Amino acid sequence: MNLLELIANQPYALWLGLGLIFLLLGMVVGEPTVAALGIAALITAMASLTVPLLTYQVVIWGILSIALSVVLRGLVPKRAKDLNPSTEAIVSETIPTGGVGIVSYEGSPWKARCQISDIAIHPGETVHVVGRQGLTLIVLPTNFSESNDYIDHHTSS
Repeated sequence: MNLLELIANQPYALWLGLGLIFLLLGMVVGEPTVAALGIAALITAMASLTVPLLTYQVVIWGILSIALSVVLRGLVPKRAKDLNPSTEAIVSETIPTGGVGIVSYEGSPWKARCQISDIAIHPGETVHVVGRQGLTLIVLPTNFSESNDYIDHHTSS
């Protein structure tokens, strides 16, 4: 018995084979759409026991594939845009020149060090968070007037 005779006499075997292939492929790739094709093929295999025409079976498989793809795609978690970490913090305790102070970052107190070691940042100022070393945030002031005063003061000497 060749493949065409098998498909004509036992179409459920074709759908079972396709279903298993798509399910395995879906697990390897990790894409729910491919798994939906496999689940639809398995359901179509059951339907093929009562629906004799291959054309109708293909229509059933197509409709199930689209519906299951939409459902399974909706189950995949998406990264929320509003969960991106903030890049600003407010200084709570002075960050001394070359030292460590405290900032309020996303509602929690953090140790912070200014990336420019010649600048002191005072409480109430807003800073940009540019990195982290262990449990200490690395920050830059949003307003460089203080740094300009420091540079002007030291370059004129």
